[in-house]
Amino acid sequence: MKKRTPKRNKSDILKSFLHSEKDLNPRFNESFFNRFFELLEQSLSKHQNIELRNFGIFKTKLMQPRYGLDPRNKKKIYIPSKWKVAFKLSENLNKKLNEKI
Repeated sequence: MKKRTPKRNKSDILKSFLHSEKDLNPRFNESFFNRFFELLEQSLSKHQNIELRNFGIFKTKLMQPRYGLDPRNKKKIYIPSKWKVAFKLSENLNKKLNEKI
């Protein structure tokens, strides 16, 4: 049976980052952390790919418009085109994740 791990959100990751990084001012570390996510958000909103070495690649993809079914009444509905973010894991991180299986 698969064991569920608890979810971690941005604030949880920030707390662990601030706890582990004691060399610099905590306010500087927090602003650095928040600025990193702001830059990710800005780049993705401009549809730029982001490659983080030994971690993965974030890409934006344009989903074409299509027709789908409304699950409540099974009627056809039009789904307009939209952008989505895709993530591809790096080979190094994939090996680290799967070495303990």
